[in-house]
Amino acid sequence: RCSNPRVGDRVAMSGGKHPYWGSSLHYSQCLTGPMMSSAVFGTLFAGMDVMQGARFTPSRAGFYILGVYAFNAFQCPMEAIHGRQSLLHNGLSAGILGYAGVSGGYLGVPFLDHSVFWRYPWLRMEMAAFGIYGTIAMALGALGGKQL
Repeated sequence: RCSNPRVGDRVAMSGGKHPYWGSSLHYSQCLTGPMMSSAVFGTLFAGMDVMQGARFTPSRAGFYILGVYAFNAFQCPMEAIHGRQSLLHNGLSAGILGYAGVSGGYLGVPFLDHSVFWRYPWLRMEMAAFGIYGTIAMALGALGGKQL
């Protein structure tokens, strides 16, 4: 029996492998499942920007909605390869998005003063973003019950 609550009883163990992982059912659930939560949390993140003084724009809300959806969608092939969910998938997915967001100038690096990059010139902002965003996602995944 699969321990993933999203899969439920539809998947039976066969020879030690889950036939669910990597199947068309897995990808359809993995890619369509987070649509509503992405819309909700993306709108919440845009609202947090507005509370901090930024102007609300549909493109800002769309950026956050797409970012939350991409975070979930990036994990689908990782789950298919490994045959299970993992905190490492959370970390890699968020780290990649953080790296891309900082290198494109769309995101900043949270929790770090910019003087850190002057003191340590070998540390690039993109590298720090990968580590920090990945760590945040792993911590939230651990609070949600995911294992390493």
